[in-house]
Formats: sequence, C-alpha cells, structure tokens
Amino acid sequence: MNPTKLFRVLGWTVLAVLPVLAGGADDFAPFPSGENAALVKKTCTECHSANIVLSTQFDEALARRQYKLFVGDPDSEEGQKVIKYLTTVLGIK
Repeated sequence: MNPTKLFRVLGWTVLAVLPVLAGGADDFAPFPSGENAALVKKTCTECHSANIVLSTQFDEALARRQYKLFVGDPDSEEGQKVIKYLTTVLGIK
C-alpha cells in the first residue's frame, strides 16, 4: 500500500474511533437517562462499579451521606446535581 493511501486510511480510522474513546456529555450508559446522568457516572464510577450505584435506592439523607463520604461537600454545585439525580432517577420508588 502506498504511503498516501495508508495515511488516508489511518486518518479515517482515527476519526471514526475518537468519539468512542472520548465519550461525551451524553455518554451515561448504563445509568438511566436524566439530567446530570453523565456527571453522576463520572463522579461515582471513579471509585465504584456502576452496578454498586445502580443497585441502591437513594433518599436525600443517604445520597448526601454517600456524597460527603466519597466526594466532598454535598452542598457544592456538583454535589447538589449528583444528589438530585440520585434521589429522583435512582430514588426510592
């Protein structure tokens, strides 16, 4: 294969794979969709598997306690977003 064609093939391959590797704001699977799902995935799966988070039903007190224990201030902007998601999307039904 000539070098020009090889670079063209490699370039298209990289362009095709980059979005998959980079993820994105809408990359929240396997978390249920909802406002800040990607943030919750990023925050919680830094230490836990998604299964641990997804198998828990959160009320306000538990979500705040867990966030404070593992991340930090539950009253921070990020903390409020994560807690809202945990209590509404993964909350007690």
